[in-house]
Amino acid sequence: MEVEHKEHAKIDPNCEIRLGVASWDDGSKTSKSVKYTWFDKNGKAARGGEFPVEALPQALDFAIRKGYISL
Repeated sequence: MEVEHKEHAKIDPNCEIRLGVASWDDGSKTSKSVKYTWFDKNGKAARGGEFPVEALPQALDFAIRKGYISL
């Protein structure tokens, strides 16, 4: 993912919710994705596929505020 926006997760301020260009984008930068990011012991963003259910409302609100989706 090419990160365009990020904010601290409300359920864990040591984690972030990130919005950006998806890794599967074809170069047009139109495919977007969201990630829940935590950090390893060295402070580097860890990779993972799980997204805490408790963080979904914040992720949806964030995507709406940044214009990624609309209701």
